[in-house]
Amino acid sequence: MFLLKRTIWDYLTLAEIGNRLRSAFELWGYREVVFPAIEEYSEEIRKGTKFAHCDGFYLINPDVTSRIIKSFKDEKIRLYYISEVLDGDIRGKWEAGMELIGGSDVAMHVETIMVAITALESLGIEEFYIDIGSLRVWEEAISGISTFREEVFQALHRRNFGIIESLPISPGRKHMLWRLFNFRGKKSGVEKLDEILKAIDDERVFLDFGTVRPLPYYTDVIFEIYSPKLGKPIGGGGEYEISGKKAIGFALDMNALLKLYIRKERERKKIDGNNIGEVYTKARELVKLGIPVEVRM
Repeated sequence: MFLLKRTIWDYLTLAEIGNRLRSAFELWGYREVVFPAIEEYSEEIRKGTKFAHCDGFYLINPDVTSRIIKSFKDEKIRLYYISEVLDGDIRGKWEAGMELIGGSDVAMHVETIMVAITALESLGIEEFYIDIGSLRVWEEAISGISTFREEVFQALHRRNFGIIESLPISPGRKHMLWRLFNFRGKKSGVEKLDEILKAIDDERVFLDFGTVRPLPYYTDVIFEIYSPKLGKPIGGGGEYEISGKKAIGFALDMNALLKLYIRKERERKKIDGNNIGEVYTKARELVKLGIPVEVRM
């Protein structure tokens, strides 16, 4: 086992990325939720590193979305988080994400993807694309051959149509699944998805039925965020339900963002002088007005 080595500048940049994402989320009206590092073990909570203490079992830094689902069953709320998530190891992954609980179906999807776009753009990341898929479309597509559901979804997760090709189903059904597997475009004929894409109206957003996410709580629409500069998704999300209410969210991989982040120096008012008291009094007054300063002494 090895730990990913980072410099102090990496950690400073991660903090800077987190601060910019906080500003983007809060401009959309989201509130930050902070959980303790240690959570009592529950089958409802995903990931985390498990340990025993005083005849009880606990998790260190588990998945935040599953903690939100467990904690906010009755609320209609907009939340965001920035947290390190462990997965049975001592090495974690920093994630930044948001959850929208309760609201109008299509509007919730449009808002969530708009927030994701805004968050990335706040980091100077413009070159990315978002692929939207649908679990419900695939459930309907395998109607009548549901005994092969596991194999079909395994093929989707692995992006390997050969698994479906080997199934004992009709050539016509295979051809239909092949077309669905490879569909990527701007209009699908599925009313809900087409309405979402039309409202977003961004050239970087596509419908892609080959996109699925292997998380147990998703109910239909899911999406993944990619950058052509990296070989794996930089984020993703989807819709789920809490106590009968619709909810949707996404998480961004901050380790991936660290590689893509374009740092822009914020213009600051430079202040200097021989009288320390006067210099810092002036700086304080400017800061009260929201003006960034740099004191030169």
